[in-house]
Amino acid sequence: MGITVDPNNPDVIYMPNIALYRSDDAGRTISIVRGAPGGDDYHQIWVDPKDSSHLILGTDQGTTISVNRGQTWSSWYNQPTAQFYHVITDNEFPYHVYGAQQDTGSIAVPNRTDHGLITGRDWFMVGGGESGWMAPDPTDANILYASGVYGSVIRFDRRTSLSQDISPWPMPTFGSEINQRKYRDTWTPVLVRSPIEKNALYLGTQYVMKTTDGGLHWQQISPDLTGAVPNAPSTGPVTIQNATQRGFGVVYSIAPSPVNKDEIWAGSDTGWLYLTRDGGKNWQMVSPAAIGNPTPAASTTGPSAYPADWSKIAMIEASRFDPAVAYVAVDRHRLDDQSPYIYRTRDYGKTWLGITTGISPNSFVNAVREDTERKGLLFAGTELGIYVSFDDGDRWQPLQLNLPVTSVRDITIHGDDLIIATYGRSFWIMDDITPLRQIDTQTQARSATLYKPAEAIRIDNDGFLGSPLPPEEPTAENPPSGAMIDYFLTSAASNVTLEIFDGQRKLVGKFSSDVKSDVKSNGKHSEKQPSLPIAERWLPKPQVLEKTPGMHRFVWNLAWGNVEASADEDYENRNPSGPKVVPGSYQVRLTVDGRAQSQIVKVVMDPRCTATPAILQRQLELGLKMFAEARAARRALGEIGSVRKGLTGVQQKIGGENAELSSAVAEALAEISKIVSNKEGAPWEPGGLQDAFTGLASALRAVESGDREVPAQAIDVYRESSERAKVEIAAWERFKQTKLRELNRKLQDSHVDPATMSAVEWDVEAE
Repeated sequence: MGITVDPNNPDVIYMPNIALYRSDDAGRTISIVRGAPGGDDYHQIWVDPKDSSHLILGTDQGTTISVNRGQTWSSWYNQPTAQFYHVITDNEFPYHVYGAQQDTGSIAVPNRTDHGLITGRDWFMVGGGESGWMAPDPTDANILYASGVYGSVIRFDRRTSLSQDISPWPMPTFGSEINQRKYRDTWTPVLVRSPIEKNALYLGTQYVMKTTDGGLHWQQISPDLTGAVPNAPSTGPVTIQNATQRGFGVVYSIAPSPVNKDEIWAGSDTGWLYLTRDGGKNWQMVSPAAIGNPTPAASTTGPSAYPADWSKIAMIEASRFDPAVAYVAVDRHRLDDQSPYIYRTRDYGKTWLGITTGISPNSFVNAVREDTERKGLLFAGTELGIYVSFDDGDRWQPLQLNLPVTSVRDITIHGDDLIIATYGRSFWIMDDITPLRQIDTQTQARSATLYKPAEAIRIDNDGFLGSPLPPEEPTAENPPSGAMIDYFLTSAASNVTLEIFDGQRKLVGKFSSDVKSDVKSNGKHSEKQPSLPIAERWLPKPQVLEKTPGMHRFVWNLAWGNVEASADEDYENRNPSGPKVVPGSYQVRLTVDGRAQSQIVKVVMDPRCTATPAILQRQLELGLKMFAEARAARRALGEIGSVRKGLTGVQQKIGGENAELSSAVAEALAEISKIVSNKEGAPWEPGGLQDAFTGLASALRAVESGDREVPAQAIDVYRESSERAKVEIAAWERFKQTKLRELNRKLQDSHVDPATMSAVEWDVEAE
């Protein structure tokens, strides 16, 4: 926050603070331009040097713009600029991501929606303050616990949107010195749940506090762990050295062990680290080198000694694989030390090793987390981005990818997803980190590696749920729907193919890097498409098996076949999508330049689905029959379209020069039209191959549109359409073998190019 002078009028001064102030007379009088709610706090303002009515205001919520000197302002809801302190998820499906954001309260958002995108409509408030920790109730998704500034704790009930104050001592703390309070807390009071004792919550004050009844009762299970000295002299100025003894510190980080319910680690913002292995009855100081423990940390890859004196224990991570192992992130930026500090112990804190090799020297560390499945896979959130280590912290490398340079404040892992909280760039999710769990020296040495896919969830949503949001509305992408198949190429390949087989070795789908010439590797068409009454962004973008070096991800949509719609086809002639596979195990085979390797992907059903396996199997069997017949009809229509186009050209070419030949062509076109559109029956009955194909595709959509038994009327439509399709396809086959062959002979005799059938575009490769 500071003062900004209008470059066009030096008497006009702006002062952003808890409100935005302005003086029009060089500071003699001051008025409020904007107050709460408007983005408080206000941090920075820019005045257009060409037009003073144009203002850009930087706030805790984001950026807002005024074009009328502050009378009205734009929204901040069009940008992902939330400032989050911590992140956690619940056990729902889809799961929700929770966090407290600076000056905007605590919020939650699902990791995916059933309407294609995550929008502003999907966020909801969950009570709590702006800077604390959150702890969802694992037994009731509607209950959430959250800490707030200076030690408040609430129990939020989503059903009623009521927050009960369950603070250990619900008395106002603003305006009093922290060391004069019954329970001391800083801006971000740590509140964590035991991973084993599900009803146990731990809160950090100067003590470790515990409740097992939702905050109705709290108990102190530790002494003061901050280094405070009872009755310490309070005269004279407060210094870095004496502030600890005078009681200005708090327990800043708590880590209950995931493998031993009685093991709890606790660290203070004064640099003290403690461990109990008996549920809080006895605590042992295990700081590498803090006050009262002059032994420096043993270190070969990190700092030579533990930095004490207000070296904030930013985060402790107790290992889920070994109770003797823990990791500690230490933050000293308040002391003008931007260096990264991470420590590892493998003997309950008796010895420590600094582990920061590979982290940028000016990236102080806010968070360290261990993977939930692979031992030795670690993640570190720093002030300038995120890092990963595959060897238990011995070496680190950036995991930045498309993440902007930003402060990563917290990290959590939900299943196969990595979620981070950033301070200024909102939440980010890395979908499916299973490849990271499989990277080792052996996979890195191979010319190509197919990683074992994560479990794929079959999610069936309606394709259209009403008017979509306009493109200027902010949205986030859903995670990919289907099986995410990852592979790595050490060098460029000539050909890559991917095949999917079911448990009976039937080919479910086949994909190839030899894509059609009109599709670029980025999925966009290389040639201008015919004019359509829709925006290009609505057109399907085919997936491509990449052949370039590096890591690639291909998403199989869990459907039989690999049919894709073409933008230049008539809607009625598009190939229908194949039916979805049923839950089970499927073999994925990747072939790179003739060398094949396989993995198994397990497909499971959306846990919200109520369909039984028997219903799903019946749907599949019927859907496959419909799909095969629809493809046959579509193939015949494609052949007919090609021949029609050729004969129409012939007709135009010969004109009236050859009446006999022109009559034969006209007769052939008429017979083809009858095959395509035979209107001799009742109006509602299939009137030709086109109607039969449309009926087959419609019946297939009806089969795939629900998780119940197939409607009887859909089966009736299928039977009628199937019968008509068989009749018309047979008629077309006879026409090809007799009249078309004879007509082409006549054309050749007259030195006219015959009507041929080109390859049907976008058709299925192989049965």
